[in-house]
Amino acid sequence: MTESALKAGGERLLRQRQVLLLFVFLGGSLSVAESRRYSVAEEKERGFLIANLAKDLGLKGGELAVRRAQVVSKGNKQHFQLNHQTGDLLLNEKLDREVLCGLTEPCILDFQVLLQNPFQLFTSELQVIDVNDHSPVFLENEMQLKIPESSPPGTTFPLENAEDLDVGKNSLQNYTITPNPHFHVLTHSRRDGRKYPELVLDKALDREEQPELSFTLTALDGGSPPRSGTAKVNVLVLDINDNAPEFLQSLYEVQVLENSPLNSVIVTVSATDLDTEKFGKITYAFSHASEEIRKTFQLNSITGDIQLVKHLNFEAINTYEVDIEAMDGGGLTGKSTVIIQVMDVNDNPPELTLSLLNSPIPENSMETVVAIFRISDLDSGDNGRMMCSIQDDLPFVLKPSVENFYTLVSKGALDREMRDQYNVTITVTDLGTPRLKTQHNITVLVSDVNDNAPTFTQTAYTLHVRENNSPALHMGTVSATDRDSGANAQVTYSLLPPHEPHLPLASLVSINADNGHLFALRALDYEALRAFEFRVGAADAGSPALSSEALVRVLVLDDNDNAPFVLYPMQNASAPCTELVPRAAEPGYLVTKVVAVDGDSGQNAWLSYQLLKATEPGLFSVWAHNGEVRTARLLSERDAPKHRLAVLVKDNGEPPMSVTVTLHVLLVDGFSQPFLPLPEVARDEAQADSLTVYLVIALAAVSSLFLFSVLAFVTVRLCRRNRTNWVDRYAVPESNFPGQLVDVSGTGTLSHSYQYEVCLTGGSGINDFKFLKPVIPSGLVQDIEQGTSQAFVCLLKRIGCEHPDSKMKTLERIQPNRQVVAFIFLVFLSKAHSEPIRYSVLEETASGLVIAHLAEDLGMGTGELAARSARVVSDDDKQLLQLNRKTGDLLLRERLDREELCGSVEPCVLHFQVFLETPVQFIQGELEIHDINDHSPVFPDGEVFLNIPENSRPGTQFPLKLAQDLDVGSNGLQKYTISPNSHFHVLTRNHSEGKKYPDLVQEKALDREDQHEFSLTLMALDGGSPPRSGTVVVRIRILDVNDNTPEFVNTPYEVQVLENSPVDFPVVTVLARDADAGNFGSVSYNFSQASDEIKETFSINEVTGEIRLRKKLDFEKTNSYRVEIEARDGGGLSGKGTVVIQVVDVNDNAPELTFSSLTSSIPENALETVVSIFRIRDRDSGDNGKMVCSIPDNLPFILKPTFKNFYTLLTDSPLDREKTSEYNITITVTDLGSPRLKTEHKITVLVSDVNDNAPTFTQTTYTLHVHENNSPALHMGTVSATDRDSGANAQVTYSLLPPHDPHLPLASLVSINADNGHLFALRALDYEALRAFEFRVGAADAGSPALSSEALVRVLVLDDNDNAPFVLYPMQNASAPCTELVPRAAEPGYLVTKVVAVDGDSGQNAWLSYQLLKATEPGLFSVWAHNGEVRTARLLSERDAPKHRLAVLVKDNGEPPMSVTVTLHVLLVDGFSQPFLPLPEVARDEAQADSLTVYLVIALAAVSSLFLLSVLAFVTMRLCRRNRATSMGRYPVQEDHFPGHLMDVTGTGTLSQSYQYEVCMTGDSRTGEFKFLKPILPSLLVPDTGREAKENGRNSFVFT
Repeated sequence: MTESALKAGGERLLRQRQVLLLFVFLGGSLSVAESRRYSVAEEKERGFLIANLAKDLGLKGGELAVRRAQVVSKGNKQHFQLNHQTGDLLLNEKLDREVLCGLTEPCILDFQVLLQNPFQLFTSELQVIDVNDHSPVFLENEMQLKIPESSPPGTTFPLENAEDLDVGKNSLQNYTITPNPHFHVLTHSRRDGRKYPELVLDKALDREEQPELSFTLTALDGGSPPRSGTAKVNVLVLDINDNAPEFLQSLYEVQVLENSPLNSVIVTVSATDLDTEKFGKITYAFSHASEEIRKTFQLNSITGDIQLVKHLNFEAINTYEVDIEAMDGGGLTGKSTVIIQVMDVNDNPPELTLSLLNSPIPENSMETVVAIFRISDLDSGDNGRMMCSIQDDLPFVLKPSVENFYTLVSKGALDREMRDQYNVTITVTDLGTPRLKTQHNITVLVSDVNDNAPTFTQTAYTLHVRENNSPALHMGTVSATDRDSGANAQVTYSLLPPHEPHLPLASLVSINADNGHLFALRALDYEALRAFEFRVGAADAGSPALSSEALVRVLVLDDNDNAPFVLYPMQNASAPCTELVPRAAEPGYLVTKVVAVDGDSGQNAWLSYQLLKATEPGLFSVWAHNGEVRTARLLSERDAPKHRLAVLVKDNGEPPMSVTVTLHVLLVDGFSQPFLPLPEVARDEAQADSLTVYLVIALAAVSSLFLFSVLAFVTVRLCRRNRTNWVDRYAVPESNFPGQLVDVSGTGTLSHSYQYEVCLTGGSGINDFKFLKPVIPSGLVQDIEQGTSQAFVCLLKRIGCEHPDSKMKTLERIQPNRQVVAFIFLVFLSKAHSEPIRYSVLEETASGLVIAHLAEDLGMGTGELAARSARVVSDDDKQLLQLNRKTGDLLLRERLDREELCGSVEPCVLHFQVFLETPVQFIQGELEIHDINDHSPVFPDGEVFLNIPENSRPGTQFPLKLAQDLDVGSNGLQKYTISPNSHFHVLTRNHSEGKKYPDLVQEKALDREDQHEFSLTLMALDGGSPPRSGTVVVRIRILDVNDNTPEFVNTPYEVQVLENSPVDFPVVTVLARDADAGNFGSVSYNFSQASDEIKETFSINEVTGEIRLRKKLDFEKTNSYRVEIEARDGGGLSGKGTVVIQVVDVNDNAPELTFSSLTSSIPENALETVVSIFRIRDRDSGDNGKMVCSIPDNLPFILKPTFKNFYTLLTDSPLDREKTSEYNITITVTDLGSPRLKTEHKITVLVSDVNDNAPTFTQTTYTLHVHENNSPALHMGTVSATDRDSGANAQVTYSLLPPHDPHLPLASLVSINADNGHLFALRALDYEALRAFEFRVGAADAGSPALSSEALVRVLVLDDNDNAPFVLYPMQNASAPCTELVPRAAEPGYLVTKVVAVDGDSGQNAWLSYQLLKATEPGLFSVWAHNGEVRTARLLSERDAPKHRLAVLVKDNGEPPMSVTVTLHVLLVDGFSQPFLPLPEVARDEAQADSLTVYLVIALAAVSSLFLLSVLAFVTMRLCRRNRATSMGRYPVQEDHFPGHLMDVTGTGTLSQSYQYEVCMTGDSRTGEFKFLKPILPSLLVPDTGREAKENGRNSFVFT
């Protein structure tokens, strides 16, 4: 047996002995003796002898020490000590019964005596007896009671009880108080035996006599001698509302200036109340105050200050009588009156009413009436006297008239150009203290008279215009201003007739009559007209009109619009001019001089010369500034005799313009040598590509022809339309031409020049053209002129434009002198009517009512009012009356409302004046408006609220808000009534201001509990016929008096609470009701005589009465509570209730688990092994203390119970570490309570390893791919093996096993890393030598004994492109090269030879491609890329060389590719008899044509087709018209085919048959010119077509 096995067996034996000893120990504990009881008085000193324990147990003195006896108490604290020698049980410390047991009686301490050897347990009890060592203690040294003074004798009031920690007869027994005449105390007992005091009222209280009482409460216990405790009781007598407020003065009189500032305090009223708190708190309010009083004054409800909130007006109201009401918090009231006298001050500034205002007034007029106004002041005396004035620096004067009327008159003539308006400030100042003034600003406008002519900003204008301008070009602007205004300042511009009669000004320039813009009507030509001038006129629109003129000078600026013109040599001569130059001429010899001129001026006419082209460059030169052509060097015999020079002549304009001159120079030996002109000089020999030139010329010609045809067609159409229109041009179109300009320069589409006259409407605010008038030249026929004139007149009538020569009406000037004289005369006449005329009318009369016949009342005729411009002027701005001047009736302009106009003022009179202008006269008038009953009484609010205490006495009066009636007199408010009821009636009283207000009178005592609210209807009636009324709802709320005590709904309350209820858990809610309302009905809750334990455990909400837990309950400690609750209302009355709380036991202790032993690591493959021994315990009892112990079912472990809640954890079967290396075991202990509680304890068991697993490869076979030519030590791949064991048992080592093939040199090919299995190639591999090999790899662990396994590794060598292609044919290493023979008659595609090559590589590295690298004649041979066949690419010709050398590239498809070059020799022979067949499918390489030529051919074809189609369309249209004309005349027309028809060669279009064309090209042409197109007809038509094609030879191409 191994050493480890022996060690494991020893540990197992040791565990078995431990378990046996534990069982023996637990079995001995069953011998427990019967419990013994002892007693001792509390507070005994330490070491006090309780009993001889050895004697009581029947043991000898030394036996306790031998058996190692010890005393064990509950908890950690040891109250006892045991003397092992004597066997005495002693006190270990002083005992305090109140600390140990509190109020529990009897007080028992349990303890056990434990004998360990052998095990034995004895249970004993010790009773602690109480002594009187505590006095009664009140929780508070002072108590406060609030008792209303209305409480009847015999009422009881609970007091706070005292606490005594002693029990039995030593506890609290009785309460007493110090003697007093009002109270005595009673002692009551609770169910739990505790005693509490109650205070009893013996005599009624009076707060006004004695507001507070104080006495001492004493608590006595039953000890000997007795102990006591005291507390002070303070009784606060609560007030009731039994006193009404009283004012210090019943009448207040005060004087206030009417200009007193807002928010100023006028007077302060004050009232007192003997009651306290809210019953003594007084609030002030207006009583029966009118709306005017409420808007004018504000009363502070707290302080009694009366403040001014609206400005006073002595003229409107000079006295106010205000009633003030003072109310306390209980609803009792007192009254007082305040009389406010308003003192007059000068607070009204003068007023100014404007009756007439003439603005504007014409300038240059003499004295003119500007305004008539009236001044007034609401104040009286000196405050109402006024002075009126204006500024001194104005040309106006004030003239007084009658009754504060003034006239504002101008002093002399006014000049608008110097000043067009005057701001006149009329100042009216009264004579009061302080003086007040009013200023009124009026603006007097001076109207214009046309006394100023327009003035140009410049006397002469210079405008610069470039030639060739566009028609209607804006050249510039002339501007003139007129100092007048309006129409007198409206300037119209026009062109004046020019001094030069030959200047066609009307066709050159036009002017915009509104803004002076000048426009050029046609394009100007600097060469024809360099400058011209004309005059412009400016006239205003006044009457009579004034005008002025200015000079306009137009300078035409030159543009470079003329190209240089060559004078010599002549370019249009029939034969070119030839200059002769002797060959002996020196350098600088003057050959000729080019003479040119330019029609422009300035730098546009500066010319420069340049030699553009020469037959022999460098032989001649041209001087840039004078055009001289000179020789540049000596002439030689090699110089050609004929020379052609191109000279460029260019001006200096922008952009420059130029012309080219051609010179012909002939070199002669002497001037006598004859010469002939060269007819071929016109030919451009330098042109290299003749086909391109021809195509350009053809394209230009066809395009020009097409454009000319289109223009000709359009011209013909326009000429016909113009001829048609010319016949109908006798009438001018009636449409307007706003803003349009017409081209009159002769360069546009119009047939002849026009002149236009533009006429604008005089009143137009915009510059729109109204019509255009053509001015026909005098050379036209008379009928056209007559028709145009008629059309012009008709056009004038249509647009409403007057002729410029028509006369306008003139305005009549005003004669102010006569008006002033008449006005002064009428001022004196106005004094005859000093007494006002009076009228009356009912209000609400419809507008248009005739009030009176004013003309008759004034003694005037019916038309006299209209003649004198009479009108009615009211004092204010609103005109309520109107005057019918024709009938003389005075009418109502609108409906009158007396209440809106006069309010409560009676009578209501409106003042007005009748104003006669010519002559001036004022007549005063008054209109009295009578009231009708059109308004009902209205209360200010929809509802009125009253608060009346229920203890108010019958006969008490309560003021109500009065109603408002806008009517006056008998139509005003007269009385009040109220809806019938048994408690109240209403009285109507008269106010000092004449207003009536209601008072509510109580008839019967009120009881709020019987009826807490009344709703009555108050009605106000006026005296109209029929009467009108208004109502308001009066809501009376009865205020409560504290005459009811709180009463609990249930008493006692019984409730059960689980001991595990959380903190703040609601236990119960108590409810007490009080029949009172408000504060008297508001109940608050508190504990009554509650112990500290109750106060620490429970809390009560004072408002809701909800009792909540403050700390956790413990059934084992206290199972029942009795709580006394006191309910107190806001008046101090209280009621009592009891709450009994039963604590219900719950399963609130979870099981506990204690470990005795634990083995954390056990070996795998072992049989049943003890893992742990533990004990479980639950502090609960019954089902809550019963427990069940378990572990998870899916674990290889089992639990075995042993002795009294001891358990052993064992393995159920052998463990396998490779499956599970550790186990997390959760031991769960659950009790049987409700709800069930459980305790979980987790332990981790580790399984130690045994080497029982061999290493395992991840694959049984590995395949590795390695490229050939690899570098030595290349990492080819990795083999991997894993071992399920751990530690050294899982440490794997790799090695190479001997190969099966003995010839395989494995050791020189591959090596392996023993630690990680990496495989390395030891040398470079060659795919061509060794394509694959395999070997075995072994893996072994480090266990004991060691275990191993193996795997197969297969290595595949991959090919690389390391071999170049090898040519088999033709042989390249032969001594003589191989020559291929090709007949000259071979067709294209003829097989010349085939290159044959191979590659030593494999795959795509061996794929070969062939390419012709080089040839003696490119394009003659081609090589097929994939098979190496060499074929002819075209037909062979006699010009081809007989010998050819070809270089063919053979390349593989590797990366990178490798190649070899093959040289072929080809010999062309004539007599080769080998037949061959042409390959029709071989595509022939056609020569690429020049791109420009192709584009030109396409363009030429397109333009030609477009032109041909246009001609066809035109001819077709003409033929169709001719056909229609012929058909109408019934003449037959012979149908003929148009010779230019084309035929559709596709067979799908409009052509009748298919055509074939043969394109023939000249044999000696090197360009692709088409020489001719030859149609090839079908064989049935032309039988010799094939022969012709054969004769054409190789230059024929057949297209179908």
